[in-house]
Amino acid sequence: MKRMLALLAITVALLTLAGPARAGEASPTAPLLVVGRAPAGASEAAAREAATQDALRQAVGRATLEMLDPALLRSKLEALEREVLAKATRFVSNYSLQGSQRGPEAALVLVSVSVDRPALEKALAAVGLRQTALNLPLVLALVSEEAGPGRPPAFWWAEAAGQATLPRALLRALAGAGLALVEPKALAGKVPPDLRQAVLNEEQALQLARQCGASLVVLGRLRTFPLVTPAGQEAPPLAQLEALEVSSGQVLATEEAAGPSFPATPGPEAAEKVGQAAEEAVRRLLQRASASLKPAEAPVEQTVTLELEGLRSLADLHRFEQVLRGLTGLVAQAQREAVGGGGRASLRLKLKAPAAKLADQLMLQNYGDFLVNVLESSPQKIRLAVVGK
Repeated sequence: MKRMLALLAITVALLTLAGPARAGEASPTAPLLVVGRAPAGASEAAAREAATQDALRQAVGRATLEMLDPALLRSKLEALEREVLAKATRFVSNYSLQGSQRGPEAALVLVSVSVDRPALEKALAAVGLRQTALNLPLVLALVSEEAGPGRPPAFWWAEAAGQATLPRALLRALAGAGLALVEPKALAGKVPPDLRQAVLNEEQALQLARQCGASLVVLGRLRTFPLVTPAGQEAPPLAQLEALEVSSGQVLATEEAAGPSFPATPGPEAAEKVGQAAEEAVRRLLQRASASLKPAEAPVEQTVTLELEGLRSLADLHRFEQVLRGLTGLVAQAQREAVGGGGRASLRLKLKAPAAKLADQLMLQNYGDFLVNVLESSPQKIRLAVVGK
């Protein structure tokens, strides 16, 4: 229980810190300036080191939060702690101590930290904490929003200049999936008068999509406010959505969700619950639409040379080869070519996927007491360095 409370406290701190960082739009490569804290203890050097480790952990946490989808963060706090925060130093490229102070109860340090964001993003994706882009093309969203009882539905395509906006829950789901969205201003003044209505049929939606070059349409309506639902009755629909492939006119997926029920007058937290339910409905639609699209043709097997540097022993090489051969979805064949001096070895691989994809996956595997870093990745060659933990 204490461990979970501590983790929740860390998460709240991350959420608090992330707001100003996003508002200021700091460069993702800029070092983070972080204050670390640790008990004073008997040794000043040990207390300073513990405070520095706390600062590194906080810096990685802040960088992590910028990459995470909020819904995933809420559902995977243990994975965040286990796979990222507990291994924070793996994602720090360099840091420098800017200042320190030791009081009677605590040691404080000010540390400038550079986070290895590409490595961090790969690690997050490997454990399902980073929502990677779906297999979907440019999206035109024609989704109206009912934002309050008695209010007329809002839909941007009714405005010649596109003043109305898309539902926030829809935008969050699209952004979390890494999708490119047709901006309403791209159709400003170009929507025919007969299409400026809250509910469009499929033919009308496809007409607009072809006009702006979109390949996929999300069509329908969202209710984003809570409603009182008498006991024993089902809440009115929260989402009624469908996804259309423009080239074929085919319906790829549909989604209808009732949303949460409120038997009494909803409190302030009800709006957030409804928003989350609407966002989840859009996310489910996108996942099904992505699965319905025709998969890309399997690539032709390619031959690649893999070079290893920094091997400490043959045991390291055996362990690496064991992990490599376990990646059967990427590697068709692996054959050792040479083992040289200076901790070097080379292998000849036949791959089922691009070499860059294998290089990314090799960085994320568990090799026991060592890691691997990618020094070079090209269609013909991958060069790796073995680094002890």
